[in-house]
Amino acid sequence: MVNKQLKKKAQGIGNVPPHYELEIEDYDQKQKKKGQAYFIWKDPKDPEKHITVELGNDGALLTFSTTVRSEADKKLPDAELKLKALQFAAANHPGTFMKFHFQGKEERGQRIRFIYAKMELGLPLPNSGFLIDMTRSGQIVHFLYYGEGHKAEVPKEFVAKEKVVSHYVNTMSLRLMYDVIDGEQAPRLLYEPILPGYSYPADVDEIVPDQHIADERIENGTPLPTLQNTEKIDIYTMLGFTPDMQKVSEKDFGEEMGSTWREGTAPERKDLSIGSYFETRNKNTIKIKTDKTTGKLKAALSFMEQRNTRQCSIEECQRTALQFLYALYPRAAEFFKVNPILIDERGRIRNHFSVWYKEVPLRFGAARIIVNPETGMIDAFMAPDIDPEQLESINHRPDVSAQEARETFLAAFDVKLEWQPDFTAGSVQHYKLVYKPVYPSYIDAHIRKKKRL
Repeated sequence: MVNKQLKKKAQGIGNVPPHYELEIEDYDQKQKKKGQAYFIWKDPKDPEKHITVELGNDGALLTFSTTVRSEADKKLPDAELKLKALQFAAANHPGTFMKFHFQGKEERGQRIRFIYAKMELGLPLPNSGFLIDMTRSGQIVHFLYYGEGHKAEVPKEFVAKEKVVSHYVNTMSLRLMYDVIDGEQAPRLLYEPILPGYSYPADVDEIVPDQHIADERIENGTPLPTLQNTEKIDIYTMLGFTPDMQKVSEKDFGEEMGSTWREGTAPERKDLSIGSYFETRNKNTIKIKTDKTTGKLKAALSFMEQRNTRQCSIEECQRTALQFLYALYPRAAEFFKVNPILIDERGRIRNHFSVWYKEVPLRFGAARIIVNPETGMIDAFMAPDIDPEQLESINHRPDVSAQEARETFLAAFDVKLEWQPDFTAGSVQHYKLVYKPVYPSYIDAHIRKKKRL
């Protein structure tokens, strides 16, 4: 389809009100079969109301979403909602009833989600089929089409399940760490399993990956050095804030408040493309998030233009990151360790400080600080998921022994068959059948109970 036809079809699918303004109109047609058209309309009187439609180059619907809500307050039974979902999918993708199988429904607040996928050997193929979110009154608010997936080759001979279980049991280990689980606010001391980072191929002809089971999510790190110079640091100056910057937007994220600050005026949009949209929104801005209760900085991202090229050394960038960390966490040496630095594709210095307390790490707990060597400024910051000082209130000595934890874990361990995408270079098949480990995600180090995934 030509661009005008795609746009007209998108308007029809989205049922776009006449007074809505087109905010994004973007076409990617470099590959004829995979080309896409992307549109977003918004209500000029209410920016929170918008409609998004994404089409394939042939006009097939890929994505639809809307924040516009109908006034209907009636609640339809699930069976009627499911039928409406199928009718919508079939209207945009004929043959839906024959190609895809119902996988289940999910309650998502005021919405209900229906999931369909293509099946092989009675198992769903990942990234196939479609999903639909609906309100209880029957309004479709989100649709995502994956398609039929790719080739799935059934093994001629299967590896015995007992062999697979034995393989994992003989390579697994448990490690003490702190983690926040089940949506709780405070972390706990847990034994968490360390297993090979792959699923065992179900085909006897497949090669089993190397049995490397190092837990790459937790780096050992080295003790945090103390700062020789303890002068007072202004973290906002280090982020590039200037006195003439103005707050241009603010958003409530629940426990955090986000704000955007800009220097100067926003540039004029060149066109309605996605690239131009983000350039206009981001140029010469600093975006931050702060904790609504404590006021502490939780995240920051700078899009300020570079003003000089003094080219700081790696050591200077590391010191800048340390100064920033200590300014935020005066007792940082008690709770953080230094991990090896990385240099990203833009030449910036990525500093990673993992959280430890009493030689026990915090799962997914790290302060990440990116320093731009051309400005000496902080380009990005992300705080740990929790305030490290919370770990002081936890008994760091386990009541459950390592042997007890292992026995509890093994009693619940199992494997199940599952299709997974195959990204092997040069592979002619797109899915492979594997045995996926199923096991407790943790063993509480203070309470003798297990938690299944």
